[in-house]
Amino acid sequence: MNVLIVDDEPIIRVGLKALVDWERHGFRLAGEAADGVEALEQLRSKPIDIVITDIRMPRMDGLALMREAKAVRGDVGLLVLSCLDDFAYVKEAMKLGAQDYILKPTMEPEELLAILQTVRAKLDEERRTMRALAEWREHMQQSGAHRLADSLRQYVETGAGRDRIEAELFAPGCGLFTVWIEGDPGGLPAGEERTVPESRAIVKWSERSRIVLFGYEKSASEKERYERMYGCAQAVYAYIKERAAPGTDWFVCLGPAIGKPELLPESFAAHRRQLHSRFYGAPDAFVLAWPEAAEDGPLPVAERNDFLRAVSTGNREAAYHWADVLTESVRRNKPNVDKLQTFLADMIGLAFGLARQHQPNGSEEDDMPAAALQPLRAMAHVDPLCAFVKETARGLWTKPLGHGTAKEPGNPFIKKAIRFMREHYGRNIGTVDIADHVKLSRSYLSDLFSKEMGESLTETLTRIRIEEAKRKLRSGEMKVYEIAEAVGFSDSKSFAKTFKRLVGCTPKEYESSGD
Repeated sequence: MNVLIVDDEPIIRVGLKALVDWERHGFRLAGEAADGVEALEQLRSKPIDIVITDIRMPRMDGLALMREAKAVRGDVGLLVLSCLDDFAYVKEAMKLGAQDYILKPTMEPEELLAILQTVRAKLDEERRTMRALAEWREHMQQSGAHRLADSLRQYVETGAGRDRIEAELFAPGCGLFTVWIEGDPGGLPAGEERTVPESRAIVKWSERSRIVLFGYEKSASEKERYERMYGCAQAVYAYIKERAAPGTDWFVCLGPAIGKPELLPESFAAHRRQLHSRFYGAPDAFVLAWPEAAEDGPLPVAERNDFLRAVSTGNREAAYHWADVLTESVRRNKPNVDKLQTFLADMIGLAFGLARQHQPNGSEEDDMPAAALQPLRAMAHVDPLCAFVKETARGLWTKPLGHGTAKEPGNPFIKKAIRFMREHYGRNIGTVDIADHVKLSRSYLSDLFSKEMGESLTETLTRIRIEEAKRKLRSGEMKVYEIAEAVGFSDSKSFAKTFKRLVGCTPKEYESSGD
């Protein structure tokens, strides 16, 4: 990777060039500049990958250079050189896209190399992603399957484009049938026409659904036609089973014969009935039956209202009861699956907001994030969906221990703060110690941390300590008071109180439960 050094002090530029063996570690010094103006000229004329820049420089300072550099070369990596009193500028540099900073007075070869390697890895990943995205877009624009999916959807939903569908899919003397593949797209093999023998096309119907289209000869007997349909569906099933990632939730449905384009909407309706029937019935991986039409049952509106009423008053036992009643209503009435998933996602999001009113230090920012509800929208069977609702109801008043730190921070100050807490949680450390370690003022770091991570430094440190305490309790090798001391609590009484607030039971109860 080509590196450009920008600093108005010649001795700093010389020092940086001599600090590491650039070529041996896969880097090349492509140039140097005394200010932002010179640096921009080189960015425009040379293939620069990483810019290491000072902040305070004449003519054009480092902040102005960073703004212009992104416009000239959008995928350039930016590192900031700073002095101890430059942190106000460093803060602004991070907003502009700097990926890390280096302190001039304490600059060490190992630190510089580690930062450069991190930036290189990030740039490589971003560039791979951009190339893959560009290739995907080009492929989709040129793909006949993509155009066919649009035509097929338009015809099934509106009846428009019949002649084109007939010309593309219905060869003379032939009918059509479909095999529906439903599952997690991340674990399923990418489908193309040539990967499934004799298929006419494989089209993407939704994020989780693919449709394989096959033809059959109308002159064949009913037995011969069914044998072909069953054989093709079985081939698709075998293809997916062999190539799907372990643990992927998927299944295959065989649709009815389609003798003419006008029957396509009914074939898709049959698939929808199959999906509904499988959702509430046996979670088979190979579905052959074509269920009769049945009306969707009602959504559990009354049960939802009782559940939310219990949550709003802080009545946990009542909330657990109504969550159980609600899931039984779902199983009994079998409402439309898409509507049900949206209904439950809205209900759970609202429940988290209501539950936080009864949580110490609760706030509106503690509502359940939308990403946590994505698994619910993807569930293809009622059993995991009901289990998710019940489990969520029982976790409403206990914020997950990983909530504050599961998110990977992007800011280097916050990364260092979290790493320091994880390494030193057993000591008597506080926010001042953490701030001193990352070389920021306590108030500024606290504000920066809470904005990015959604909770305070103290809350994160406490959760790290309690998570470690749970591991030690599970091992059964230490007494409770010994664990309290080992994870940084001053006394076992405050440890037990904090543990119960976050976990929902006392340390002794947790130890004996074997969870």
